[in-house]
Amino acid sequence: MTDTSSKTDSDYTIGAVARLTGLSTQLIRAWEQRYGAVVARRAANGRRIYSTDDVEKLGLLKVLTERGIAISTIANLELDALRGRVKEADRVALKPLEGKVRVAALGAFVPDLLRREVIDSNPVDLVAWGADPDRFAADTRQLQPDVLVLEVDNLAGDSLDLLSRLRENSGAGETIVAYGFARSEEERTLAGEGFRLIRTPLMADELAVAVLAAAVKLRAGEHYQPPAKPVDTAEQREAAAPPRRYTQSDLARLAGIESAVDCECPRHLAEVVQTLSAFESYSAHCEDQNEQDAALHAYLHRSTAQARALMEKALAHLVEVEGIDL
Repeated sequence: MTDTSSKTDSDYTIGAVARLTGLSTQLIRAWEQRYGAVVARRAANGRRIYSTDDVEKLGLLKVLTERGIAISTIANLELDALRGRVKEADRVALKPLEGKVRVAALGAFVPDLLRREVIDSNPVDLVAWGADPDRFAADTRQLQPDVLVLEVDNLAGDSLDLLSRLRENSGAGETIVAYGFARSEEERTLAGEGFRLIRTPLMADELAVAVLAAAVKLRAGEHYQPPAKPVDTAEQREAAAPPRRYTQSDLARLAGIESAVDCECPRHLAEVVQTLSAFESYSAHCEDQNEQDAALHAYLHRSTAQARALMEKALAHLVEVEGIDL
C-alpha cells in the first residue's frame, strides 16, 4: 500500500526503527516479510515507513525473543498481548551470562555464519563444527557443549531421531534447530521435545540472539528436562520382577524326578515354570518400536513374572510335601 501523505511524528524510517529498537534493518525486514510481524507503509519515494505502534511492537518482540521465545509464535500477537507476555517474562529475572557459551554447530551454512559474524562480537566459543552428522557426533561426544545448533533442510522423515540422537550424544543442555521447511505437526513435536526452532535462512544477529537466549535459560536452570521414562528397559523390567526361586538346573532336575504318588506333577510344574521363565526373559528384551510397544511389553513381562512366582510357590509346596531334596 502506498502512502503519499506527508511525514508525521508517528512515521519512522527503517533506519530510525533500527536505532530505537536495537534490531538490525535486515532482521526487521526478515520479521516483516517472513512472519508478517509488522507491515510497513510506503512513502511517495518508495521508502518503508513505520508507525509508533510498529516501533513498540518490534521492541517488544526483541525483548521476548531475547528470552528464548520463538519469533514464529509471537509475531502475529497484538500489542496488548505482547505487553502482557513481556510483563510475565520480566517476573523471571534472567541471570547475565558469565564467561563464554560453548557452542557446537552442524550444517552447511550455520557453522560458517557463527565463525564469520557471531563469535567475534558475542561471548560465544565455537568448540566443534561440521557438516557430517556421524563425524560431528564423534567430535561432540566428549565436549559437552552448552548449546547445540543443528541445521537441517527440513523436519520430515527421520529428522527427529537424528536430532534426538545428536542431542543425547553431545550432552548439550539446549539444542537449537535451524530448518528450512516443516509441517506444523513436526514443529509441534520438536517443540514438545524441548528443541528451540528457528527458520533458515538466518541473519547473524538472529542466530546470536537464539544462542545467547538458550544459554541464559540453561544457566538459569530453566532449560528443557526430558520427562522420566517408565520402567520399561530390559534391565529395569528384570530388576522389578519377583526374584526367582529356582535355577535352570534345579528345574531340569525336578523335571526328571518321579513323584511318590502316581502322577508326574514335579515334571509338569517344572516345565510350566521353565516356560514362564523363558517368556519372561523374552518380554523383557523384546524390541520396542514406540511407547505403545514399551508399555505392552512391560505389562506382559510384569504379568508373566507374577505368574512364574505363583507357580514357583506351588512347586515349592510340592517339593516340600514330596520331600524332594534339591
